[in-house]
Amino acid sequence: MSAVHVSALFQHPVKSCAPLGIERGYIDDYGLAGDRRYLVTDPEGKFLTGRRHPRLASLLATPVDGGIVLAAAGRKDLVLRTAQFPEQYVDVEVWRQSVFAQRCGEAADAWLSDLLGTPARLVYYGALTTRPIKDEPNREVSFADGYPLLLASESSLAWLQERCPSPLVMAQFRPNIVIRGADAWAEDGWQRIRIGTLEFELHSPCERCVFTTLAPRSEHFHPTQEPLRTLIKHHDDGHKAPLFGHNLIAHGTGIVEVGMAVTPL
Repeated sequence: MSAVHVSALFQHPVKSCAPLGIERGYIDDYGLAGDRRYLVTDPEGKFLTGRRHPRLASLLATPVDGGIVLAAAGRKDLVLRTAQFPEQYVDVEVWRQSVFAQRCGEAADAWLSDLLGTPARLVYYGALTTRPIKDEPNREVSFADGYPLLLASESSLAWLQERCPSPLVMAQFRPNIVIRGADAWAEDGWQRIRIGTLEFELHSPCERCVFTTLAPRSEHFHPTQEPLRTLIKHHDDGHKAPLFGHNLIAHGTGIVEVGMAVTPL
C-alpha cells in the first residue's frame, strides 16, 4: 500500500445539490463546514432530495460571505444572506426525524419551486436548530442523511468500475473526503483514522440508494440501476444491501486539506 492521502474534498451546501470541490475545509461540530446546511422541503416540511427530484442534483449552490448563491442553467442567480432570513423556524422532517429549521424566505422558495416544478421551501440550519445523530445522541449532524461525513476511496471506485458495465465518477457517491493510495476496500477494515491533527471514527459502511445511479448534471436515473446492481453482486452487507463508502464521525474540530496524510489507527 502506498502512502494514503486525501485526494479530494467535496461540499454539498444544499442537500442533494451538485458537489462543490474544495482544496481545504474546516471540520466543525456538524461535519464539513458548509456541507448540507440548507435543505429543500415541500410546504408541509417533508424533505425533498434528488432521489425523487433529480433536477436538484443540477443545482449549483455556492457559499459566499454571509450567505449562499443558488444557480442553475437558464435561471438568474439568487443571492441569499443569512442575516436577511426571517426569524421564523418551522418543523421539518429528515428521515422521520423532526428538525426545527429556519426559513430562508419567499424569494428562495419561489426560485426553487420554479426550478423543481413543484411547491418547495428552503430552510437553513440556523442558530436554534439541533439534530442529534440517532445512535450518538450527544453528537450532532447537519441535514446529511445520518452522519456528519462520508469517506470514499479512489481504489474502491476503480475496483467497482472494472466490474460495472457503465462509466462511474466519484461524484455519484457524494462523499466529503476522498482518499488515494489505499488498497481497494481497505477502508472496510479500518476503525479509526487520523487526518492532520484530527481523528475520525469509521462508524459504519454506507448503504447506497438510487441516487448513485444519477450521473452528474443528469436528470435521468440509469436504466439498469447501475452501479447498484454491481454493488449488490460484489460488495453488499450479506443481505443484498449495496455498500460504498464509510460514515465518519470526527473527534474534535480542525482543518482538512487535499494532500494530507491519512493514517489508519
